[in-house]
Amino acid sequence: MKKILVLGGGIGGVEAAISLAKEFKKKTDYQIDLISDRKDLFIYPLSIWIPVGKRTPEDVSMPIAEIAAKRGFNFIQEKVERILTAENKVITSSKEHSYDYLVVAIGGAKLKPKGVENTLSICGGGDEAVRIRDRFNALVEKGSGTIACGFSGNPKDPTAVRGGPVFEVLFNLDHFLREKGIRQNFKLVFFSPSEEAGKRLGEPGLKKVQSLFVERQIEPIMGKKITEFGTDGVLFEDGTKLETDLTIFTPGMQGNPVLANGDLPRTDAGFIPINDFCQVEFPGTAQHKPSNCYAIGDNTAFDGPEWRAKQGHLAEAMARNTAKNIALREEGKEQTATFSEHLNIMCVMDLGKEAAFIYRDRKRAMAPTGKWAHWSKLAWEKYYKLNKNGKVPNAPV
Repeated sequence: MKKILVLGGGIGGVEAAISLAKEFKKKTDYQIDLISDRKDLFIYPLSIWIPVGKRTPEDVSMPIAEIAAKRGFNFIQEKVERILTAENKVITSSKEHSYDYLVVAIGGAKLKPKGVENTLSICGGGDEAVRIRDRFNALVEKGSGTIACGFSGNPKDPTAVRGGPVFEVLFNLDHFLREKGIRQNFKLVFFSPSEEAGKRLGEPGLKKVQSLFVERQIEPIMGKKITEFGTDGVLFEDGTKLETDLTIFTPGMQGNPVLANGDLPRTDAGFIPINDFCQVEFPGTAQHKPSNCYAIGDNTAFDGPEWRAKQGHLAEAMARNTAKNIALREEGKEQTATFSEHLNIMCVMDLGKEAAFIYRDRKRAMAPTGKWAHWSKLAWEKYYKLNKNGKVPNAPV
């Protein structure tokens, strides 16, 4: 029996296991295993509503074991410790796992600027989102405060940035305070070392964010490098300090530290280089390149336009294409599924009771805004959960 091993229980990893199970559904001599140390699939695009009390971590989590039982793959809850491609095996906290094909979807890790422990990140999972909620609620109870939201990137990889959720949290906090009638008692600040944070969204998206700052009286501090985060604010390189009661910050990404324990190739930023088929790009001559290794999602480095970004819908496209390519190879055919045509920016940036639908590809960019976009994100929530449970087909990505 051939074994296809998927590492990672996030959006990309779960979709890879589902897609592989679908591709090999009628073949009994294939085993699809997904290994992750977390028991739930956490739906990060929905976590932006946790700080304002519209969702709980349970609302935006799905047990992977239940998905596996419905979709026909095996779930193994173990922590990956080493990946040894030369030996076709993965070592976990419990045992060794051999494989015929490997799909790495273990995500990235955050950079750790000085004092980052004094901040909270909306990209830190359910527990951290709850901590943001509790700290925010305490300020609401107090009746006033200064809240700063920011993000940064990784100079070694322009794709290693996650800014959209930070904007969404900021605008949702603003909306919440306005509904309570106490917005005038709060100072909301956005900060980033980038001169034009949001430029990756395209000109319409950037202008939309900038106009929202003006409309909602949010103070932008951009182009200032961050020296340190303190318990009471942010210290910048020019010696100025932003005093805060709550600092929400998402640092740039770097490669998952687990990769340092194995023999997968890595870029300077620590990510796995891949080609358009999602195959890992090993250095050296062809005969020394394992062709049975694939990588998808946030832990990858890939070519494309300068504005390319790591997003959930791209991870899903990578997952489905990887499954298709493995199935083609097992039929003795050439790989044909590529992900480069799926390189776009697509973000429904929720604003509270409306949203901005931000889209950018090689030909166009747009950022229309309205209540319809807010409702589309709510509809996507229902679709995503039904889709993972196999009740509705995949939407095009």
